Amino acid sequence: MAKQKKKLEFRYYTLPEGDYVLPKLGKGWEQEYGVGYGEMLHFHNCLEIGYCYNGNGRLIIEDRTYHYSGNMISIIPANIPHTTISAPGHICKWEFLFVDLDEFIRNEMSSSRLPADEIIRIVNKRETLKSKANHPVLSSIVLNIIRESRMQQLYYKDAIKGYLESLVIEILRLDEERVSVREGDKFSEYIKKAVNFVNNHYAEDIRISEMASMCGLSESHFRKVFEEAMNMKPNDYINSIRIQEACKLMRKEDLSMEELGIRVGYQTPSTFNRNFRKLTGKTPYQWKSEARSHGELLTEFKISAEKGWEA
Repeated sequence: MAKQKKKLEFRYYTLPEGDYVLPKLGKGWEQEYGVGYGEMLHFHNCLEIGYCYNGNGRLIIEDRTYHYSGNMISIIPANIPHTTISAPGHICKWEFLFVDLDEFIRNEMSSSRLPADEIIRIVNKRETLKSKANHPVLSSIVLNIIRESRMQQLYYKDAIKGYLESLVIEILRLDEERVSVREGDKFSEYIKKAVNFVNNHYAEDIRISEMASMCGLSESHFRKVFEEAMNMKPNDYINSIRIQEACKLMRKEDLSMEELGIRVGYQTPSTFNRNFRKLTGKTPYQWKSEARSHGELLTEFKISAEKGWEA
């Protein structure tokens, strides 16, 4: 009997307009992690930083298992499958920061000695789990971002930007300790390649055959592997990323719907409108009007992608 493949969930978060950090703090994140999910992995559309105050358990990242305990920091780039599982019966206290580090680097670190694209490549090529005892500087930076996010004192957003730059520098310094990926589990590697390809080329005419060839699979096998892992078809994932990007653009620029659709990969307004409505339940015009009225992103996907967890 063929080995059953594990499912993946895409849990996306929407950051407040003008911010680089979405904090998830408070008592609601003190719980027994993993209950009801087994060892199902998930991934996010932004970088996840977690700080474990107390408790212990396992942090599974792709096909690797790490053991965590109190005063440990996890940093997991976007699109990396992972999950947190408490030791049986243990209540663990975590707090999380979801960070659009790519945008921060592009917008705020242009004077760095390294080009922005190279910094982004290094930051996103590895995950890490470190202890406060062995990495006090990294721990201090993360805790300061959490403190500023919680207290929201005068100039806290400026303070967070300063700490984010320090965080990026510490991650660059950790690059020498990069964890090598084992060759054993090609399944997650196929999905990671495909997801990264879509995120980088969503505005282009993406063909499923091209994605399959990149993974070294036949198109039919690739479609089967992708759907088994993601619980959605490849085209559904492509559309979800395109519509997310369209929502971001609508908040930043005043574009016609035809130009907006082309910018995110749709060749005709009708195709753009149809997919936008399918995924959000609204036309682009309705969404844009509501987003301006409420000042927040209102996207509600109806496919297997799920909104990020709340406490």
